[in-house]
Amino acid sequence: MFEVWQNALADLRNPTSRALLQQCATWLTAIDAISTADGPDENSAYWEKVPDLGAFRKSLGRLVLRASRAEPVLASNYLQRVTKFEGLRDDAFNDIVAFSPVLAQSLPKEVVELSLAFLREELPDDQVAREEQEFLRTAEWRRAVLAKPEAERTRREQLALSGGGFHLRSVGDFSDHDWDRLSIQDDYQSFWPPSPLREPFHSLFQSSPDEALRLLRELCNHAITAWRQLHRHSRKHGGTPIPLELTFPWGTQRFWGTGREYLWFRSMWAPKAIGCGFMALEEWCFAELARKRSVDELIQKIIEGNECIAILGTASTLALHTETASEVTLPLFTSQRLLAADRNRMAQDLSPMASLIGFTHRTDRSHIEAIQAANARPVRKTQLSWMVPKFVFGTGPIRDRARAAIVNFKSDLPYQYEEQRNIPEEGERLMTQALEYAELADPKNYQAYRTREDSDQVVVVHVSPSAEKPENLARAEEASKHLKQTSIWAWASKSFEEKTLGDTYTVDEAIALARDVDANDLFERSNDESEEEQLGMRRGVVAATAAITLNFREGRTLEDLEWARDVLGRAIRLSEKPDLMWSPGSIIPWHQAIYVARGLAADLREGTAVRGTAHNLLGLIAHPLEVVSLAALDEACKLWSKDPKLTWAALILAFSLCHVSLRPPNQPRQHGKALHSSGETQSALDAALAFYKNGSGWASLPLPPPAWVKVEPGKGRRGRRGYEEEYDADDAADAAEEWAEPDVSWHSKQAAEFLKRIPFDEILSSSARTALLDFLASVLDWTNRKNAPPWMKPGRRNRSATSIFEWTRTLGSSLGRVAGLLPISEFQARFLDPILGLESDNCWALLSPFASAYVCAYVYDAPIVPADAVATLDLCLGRLLEASAFKRDAYRSGEFSGFDQPELVRTLMFVSVERADLAARYVNGDWSEISRILPLIDRFIRAGGWASSVMDPFLTLCERAKANYPAEAFADQVLAIIGTGLDNLKGWHGTFIPARIAELVQHFSHRDAPMKQALAQKFLRILDMLVDMGDRRSAALQLGEAFREIRFAS
Repeated sequence: MFEVWQNALADLRNPTSRALLQQCATWLTAIDAISTADGPDENSAYWEKVPDLGAFRKSLGRLVLRASRAEPVLASNYLQRVTKFEGLRDDAFNDIVAFSPVLAQSLPKEVVELSLAFLREELPDDQVAREEQEFLRTAEWRRAVLAKPEAERTRREQLALSGGGFHLRSVGDFSDHDWDRLSIQDDYQSFWPPSPLREPFHSLFQSSPDEALRLLRELCNHAITAWRQLHRHSRKHGGTPIPLELTFPWGTQRFWGTGREYLWFRSMWAPKAIGCGFMALEEWCFAELARKRSVDELIQKIIEGNECIAILGTASTLALHTETASEVTLPLFTSQRLLAADRNRMAQDLSPMASLIGFTHRTDRSHIEAIQAANARPVRKTQLSWMVPKFVFGTGPIRDRARAAIVNFKSDLPYQYEEQRNIPEEGERLMTQALEYAELADPKNYQAYRTREDSDQVVVVHVSPSAEKPENLARAEEASKHLKQTSIWAWASKSFEEKTLGDTYTVDEAIALARDVDANDLFERSNDESEEEQLGMRRGVVAATAAITLNFREGRTLEDLEWARDVLGRAIRLSEKPDLMWSPGSIIPWHQAIYVARGLAADLREGTAVRGTAHNLLGLIAHPLEVVSLAALDEACKLWSKDPKLTWAALILAFSLCHVSLRPPNQPRQHGKALHSSGETQSALDAALAFYKNGSGWASLPLPPPAWVKVEPGKGRRGRRGYEEEYDADDAADAAEEWAEPDVSWHSKQAAEFLKRIPFDEILSSSARTALLDFLASVLDWTNRKNAPPWMKPGRRNRSATSIFEWTRTLGSSLGRVAGLLPISEFQARFLDPILGLESDNCWALLSPFASAYVCAYVYDAPIVPADAVATLDLCLGRLLEASAFKRDAYRSGEFSGFDQPELVRTLMFVSVERADLAARYVNGDWSEISRILPLIDRFIRAGGWASSVMDPFLTLCERAKANYPAEAFADQVLAIIGTGLDNLKGWHGTFIPARIAELVQHFSHRDAPMKQALAQKFLRILDMLVDMGDRRSAALQLGEAFREIRFAS
């Protein structure tokens, strides 16, 4: 009732609203008092009787905040009380910040104070002081316990003394995570991905820019203070930062940070909230410039009081955009440190932007468009140094001061850390840079040209004397060569990826360029380490061109093909040379061996392979670099139709190499070492070759080692990981038993990549079908045992699944691909039932990727949907509906946890993919076959539509399929949900669900006009209920032409 009234009158002061809101505020105060009470009391006992108290409290808060323009005192009191709460929760902050468009107008100061209380975390100095006190108190407590007779010690005290449940953390033990956050709270959702539209910055800059600037300034100063303090406490990132001092007309300011922190204003490397703040600041600044505000005034306003170097990035952007040469912008253009930082910034802006990473939902469109517009500004392609000529050729004293300051760079080099003063190489680099900038200040280094002979227009060009030095010319030539080589490799790589030649080069052009950089000793090791690093791309370019020649051989001469084979023959003989920076997982996409595999496979496919080619391809699967091994297996799997035995031998070898022997504790695996010894690798290769040459039938594919092995008590950690590291002692069904990992581990991440490459459709239609299904059934059983140990008590929380996360998801997806190739009668008992029988998260971890892969392959993409498709998905849906989230009386009813369960909900509601134009149905925009999946949707929505987490994707489905979704079915489904009473709806308050239902009712009533009387009555009944929920649109629809004459039977 309160909400219905306030929906209409929230912004109008009236006695009734004031009374309602005062009652809401009183209730809120009483509910909040529960968390600050010393224990249960009469107040808490009273409110415990209210069902779903949390949701009720949220609705009260929303009413008070929504009315803050009419009743600001009530909202202010509420915000101040929440701000004072210790440990302000993420959801509480997000609920309030959602009202920023209103609060930024009525209570901007309170919004800023709340944001600061939530976002500013403990500074490193304070953390160290606190931890030192805690350490002293703990040490004192231990001494007191040790002074007690052993018989008098409690169990907790005994556990602490023995080390169980007691862990000493080093004082000031800071990690890279602390450097990323810099004492700014990050809940990974409020300000991620960064966007200028994130609240409260967006609304504050629109309605109260002074408070918005205060919020950003306070956060910047807090973060840069944390940055300075971390330098004192960090062993890894130590050093003594040197501030940058600039003198403006209003005084001298000191700024902290390096070139990395300068990039915060572009939301690079910044704590998430600060990145959003800078993006919103820039939008506001450009809007102010459009309103003819003085750039000098604007720069002073944003800079004053801010101690972070990043604010100078925004100021520089404004100066560059307006091309302003003034007393205010002079310090920006005459700072060597800023000129260098902004040159790096331009390089980052010109490179492929990663600023759209993370935007995956249809509701993200406004964020994407705002970021794209910001990235497209012409100022991104300029840098500070380009404005120096405007000062040099200016007039008056500012010209001479600019020239003098730039020429004087060499006398005051811009070291960023005190320790750099003792590094000669850094001094030389900065001196060279200073002299190059000094050239910009000398008018003699400029030449004037007419743009055309018959024109009076003159262009002034800077000609750098240092650019003509032999060493700089050589460097430029080398850079040009490297760019050309990189371009050829990129063309070849993209051609392989898209399976068609790109337009950048022709094969003949690529061969000519590759032959220019080829040499007889190209694939021989160099003793010069720096030269060896440069050779990597050259080798990749030549090998990639050779592979292109063999794969796209039409029109190639015999000489071209022989050259290509000669290149690959030399390349395969170059052995890997690990060093301290090398690792098996290194990502080197231009590695020559990748293209050797592609070239060898091309000859095998075309029937032009020489003897030993298959042997060489298998040998590359055993390569110590995982990217090479994967590329070789990928090529071998594509050869099934040509040589199935080779593909099977490749799979035998690949999964054999997933067995990795654990090292003893006194012989840890070192950096720069391969996972397998040369003997282990050769043994696996010999076995695969033996099968390929002499084997009959289809040998069993290698399986993982046992998931767990029972060990003698007390020996579970001798040389291997015991379950105690992931499970508590009381997790075990039998406390007397002890289990541990086997001596051989399963390289599950690499195995997952191998599994993705198996050609299931081809193998399952061959005589190898049984062998492959046996393998899949065995690895499924192993996965289930690994994720849900048989020795663990039922119902215990899964804790080990994260260690094989990639494998579990890939296995689920692979089984989804297999399911459509088998009749359900064969697949269900062997594969699906074991998944459906798992508990909670273990089930969702497999079922979610299974359903996703199945729906994409056989519902969206398949020309003909398998007859068993609906039955298969109905089994998945039935298991999902057994989850506790669908039990109304459960603790977290209607809430889906983790990643897999919400994904499964979207998959089974057929909204997990927004758009795929090449699909056969549904996600390509054609929902004409909606009747096929309607039984699944009907079962799903009737069982769970009372929860907003199910209703929301259902409405998304109806909106996408509104041209074909049957109106009668929609009406019956909605009535089945809301007809049981509005009190039974979970999480609907404060959402757009009622408005979206009303919009669909309006659409269907127009689409199916004239409606049958029965359908119109159903829709009218729905609108009545939506009006009761406070939806004003529904009230207007009731009076519309479609429903004006509709009457209910008496």
